[in-house]
Amino acid sequence: PHTDPNSSISRENVSKTCQKCHGRIEQVHRKVIRGELWEKEPNKIPVCVDCHQPHQIRQVVYREGVSDDQCMKCHSNKDLVSKHQGTPGRSLFVDIDQVHGSMHRQVRCAQCHTGITPSLQRPCATVADKVDCSICHSDVVATYMTSTHGQLADRGDPDAPECVDCHGTHGVLGRRDANSPTYPIKVPALCSRCHSKGGKATKRHPQDTTVVQNYTMSIHGKGLLESGLVVTAMCTDCHTAHHVLPPSDSASSVNRNNIPETCAKCHKGIYQTFITSIHSSKVNHTDKELPVCNDCHNSHAIERADMNDFRFSIINQCGKCHEKVTETYFETFHGKVSKLGFAAAAKCYDCHGSHNILPPDDPKSTLSRANIVSTCGQCHKGSHRRFAGYLTHATHHNREKYPFLFYTFWAMTLLLVGTFVISGTHTLMWLPRSYQMMRERKKMQIKAAGD
Repeated sequence: PHTDPNSSISRENVSKTCQKCHGRIEQVHRKVIRGELWEKEPNKIPVCVDCHQPHQIRQVVYREGVSDDQCMKCHSNKDLVSKHQGTPGRSLFVDIDQVHGSMHRQVRCAQCHTGITPSLQRPCATVADKVDCSICHSDVVATYMTSTHGQLADRGDPDAPECVDCHGTHGVLGRRDANSPTYPIKVPALCSRCHSKGGKATKRHPQDTTVVQNYTMSIHGKGLLESGLVVTAMCTDCHTAHHVLPPSDSASSVNRNNIPETCAKCHKGIYQTFITSIHSSKVNHTDKELPVCNDCHNSHAIERADMNDFRFSIINQCGKCHEKVTETYFETFHGKVSKLGFAAAAKCYDCHGSHNILPPDDPKSTLSRANIVSTCGQCHKGSHRRFAGYLTHATHHNREKYPFLFYTFWAMTLLLVGTFVISGTHTLMWLPRSYQMMRERKKMQIKAAGD
């Protein structure tokens, strides 16, 4: 009998029995047939006869045995609530129309709510407390479990987001469905449930309170939310949907070493240029930290690169690494008028390039001998070789590199100071005599008035 553990049709053995004929059934129920979950938690995963009634097998099988109709006899009642398991008052109503309009329209209740015992008066009395999505979505759940969200859920953290928090329960829709919470335009609002002021995530990371707000004001956010460009970058494009990890984790998509590849998903052409530049770790093998995308463009508050605010801010950004060079830039005409707010003046990337920065001795550099004239010609029409020979960052402070300017500056400074010292001394020495002459003149005027 099937109640005997040694029976070929006992719950523990029935799948192996069915496999004698249905040898390739693992393509449909991979994890179930391999026993990866079955052996760990008996009765959690449905076995063949839970869905396929053993003596009435048909091609369309899920309405045999414990069908959805049997479940809906109770769960179609809007007043049905739970009264056990420590969750009093929780609604158990299921909108069958919502289910039929979801991605799971072909999935039956017993496939998700496993552990049904058809022989009982209430087959659902033995149903597992929690739905295990890995029965069908094993790869996705395996990825999720390695993420920060999954690790928190594994520890039983009540703030950890799980499948239903993002995808819903009975009305799961595809991410290309405009009504789905995972539709691109709705993703920022979905993430902001936790990553905004008062959200669950901000309890651990208070600095996240403005993340979504900054995103909505960025070029990506405006493109998505204002222009409706569903192909623009949103939260899951950078952080991924199921493998969210902190930037400090080397496996994270937003880890410093992985950011260029993450941005390359959309900006492939720029990435191909960037990896050949001096800022790329593939070219510059240095121990120093090299800049990546978000160093110049920020993370969530990305601005248009052609806006004046960005043009001015990039100078300071370059100065964080190239401090001395930036100081010399501000001593030049370009730098001085930029300080005064003249946006048209040449900034760092106008001469050095933006994503294609190379040393001047590289033939491909915008500052190489072959390209410098055309680079200057972008602003100065009619530029020629002698004009382009202008020493852009020349400074009188560097005696080794610019000795002529250094000694000329100090010579002229000494000449100027010497001139003022001599003329000043002469003036000071002349003051007593000038005062004496004024007194003598006044006496003469008084005497002349008396005569």
